Amino acid sequence: MKNLQKTTSALFVVLALIVLNSCNKETKVSEPVISKTTITDYANIISSFALETEEELTSTDVTNLKSASLASCFNVTVHANANGEFWPRTWTVEYPGGDCIFLSGNTKKGKINVSLSAFWKNEGSLRTVTFEDYYFNGNKLEGTKTILNNGLNERGNLNFTKSVKDSKLTYTDGTSITWACEKYSEMIAGSTTFIFADDIYSVTGAGSGVNLDGKKYTINITSPLIYNSGCFYPVSGILEINTDGQNSQTIDYGTGECDNLATLTVGGTSSEITL
Repeated sequence: MKNLQKTTSALFVVLALIVLNSCNKETKVSEPVISKTTITDYANIISSFALETEEELTSTDVTNLKSASLASCFNVTVHANANGEFWPRTWTVEYPGGDCIFLSGNTKKGKINVSLSAFWKNEGSLRTVTFEDYYFNGNKLEGTKTILNNGLNERGNLNFTKSVKDSKLTYTDGTSITWACEKYSEMIAGSTTFIFADDIYSVTGAGSGVNLDGKKYTINITSPLIYNSGCFYPVSGILEINTDGQNSQTIDYGTGECDNLATLTVGGTSSEITL
């Protein structure tokens, strides 16, 4: 009888430990996972490929030259063709030494290589941009950007296909975000002059990549982005960002102001943000 009582008591102890352990597992609260990727990171990877200065400097033919204000902190080298022909043309835009600071507050360092098959306003002309140990705002930028002139559309406006491939923006802490896109850019003002200050573009299209957390994301332009020459960010238009396992986010760039402000909407809640 004593042995039976000991055995029964032992069983109760074992059962109690099992139940207690089970309760502990059920009541354990998981710590929230904080995303490394912010809305600014998505905006950065898109805006890093704007390259307005480099495109302005390399938009020339034999007789026509887009106006360009050269800063003292960068050099432009034009590479002559061995056969003496003017086209195609290649340039190297170099930001040597320390960071080159622009009026927008953005900094650049390293080299950007540009090739252009023909005058940029000619249908079929192709511009190719690559980077050589290049840093934008202290972050390393890699990839290839191409701009293909598709000629005039049904509205009589020049339109271009702008693609970015194999791109990556690597931050100083070693984390990185990738990006690939195909966008369609329509020149809605400024095509009749040879100055960039009056150029305005309407841009549509989409892209995708992998963010700082290793999650896939897509970005779709749901309302055309309007770019005014001299403004780093779009002055209007809406982006929709969808990331695996997260709520959809939209960025509304406003109604025409040249600034770094936008409206972020997540889950029906909107707030003003600084890009």
